[in-house]
Order: sequence, then C-alpha cells, then structure tokens
Amino acid sequence: MRSLQDELSIIRIRDQWPATVQVVVAVGAGVSVFSTELGSIADGVLGPSQWEPTMTNDPNILGPTTDWFLDNFEQKFHQPPDYVAAGSFAAGLVLTECIRRAASLDDEALRNAASDSDLNTLYGKFRIDARTGLQTGHRVQLIHWEGGHKVVLPAKT
Repeated sequence: MRSLQDELSIIRIRDQWPATVQVVVAVGAGVSVFSTELGSIADGVLGPSQWEPTMTNDPNILGPTTDWFLDNFEQKFHQPPDYVAAGSFAAGLVLTECIRRAASLDDEALRNAASDSDLNTLYGKFRIDARTGLQTGHRVQLIHWEGGHKVVLPAKT
C-alpha cells in the first residue's frame, strides 16, 4: 500500500518519467497538502475526493450545513477543512443519529439502525447495504489540480 509520502515522492520526479505517460492519478491528490507540498508539479494530477465544499446537498440534511462547518472549522483551525475533517465530522453526526434511533450503544442495535438509515449530511449521502455493510449512498468526486487550485470535475450520471 502506498502512503501519501510515497505518492509525493513519485510525483516529485515527474520530469524523469517517460514522455509516454499522459495521465497521472494519485489517491492523495484530494487533500490540499498534495498541492502545498508539490506546488506546480501537482498541476494536471487527477485524484479522488470524498468531499468538496462545493458539493450540493439535498435539503434533507442531518446536522449543520457546509457553510456552518466551513466557518466554524476555519475559525477554530485557521485553515479550510479537507475531506478527512468533513468525513470525521459527518461520521459523528451519523453515529449520533444511529444512537438516537437505536436508543442503545449496543453494536448490533447500532448496526441495525445504520442499516435502516438513509441520511444526508454536509459530507453527502450515507446509506449502507443491510446485507453486506457496504456504503452505497456516498459518491466520490474526481478532481484535478490546475494552476495550484483543486478543480472538481463534473460528475457523469
């Protein structure tokens, strides 16, 4: 398994790659440290992002809005949140809702409550398959770096 540091090391030597390499994809490209560490070398790299502040949410949102989250996060930490922070915050919202629905902290009761839930948070949809436990509601977005800015690519439906 590659780490973010491994990916950064690989991208740093892009100028040594064969000219036939036309597209570069990195799992770590979705976090801002990717561009902070690489500067202009990050330009053109594609990657997944679990969340971006520009995501639109269904009005049926559990918990605060994206704007509330951005304002409060930046006030507290003096930097914008990445998807890791948004995902962690949303996990707390989902867990709180599952505890409310289950009226218990029992693992099986919480699992059942999660299986019966179809939620939407500032992070996006949360729905799991009751049989497999796989997340089926959340959608990952594709981004690429351009001129030092992360650009969210339009989703194809």
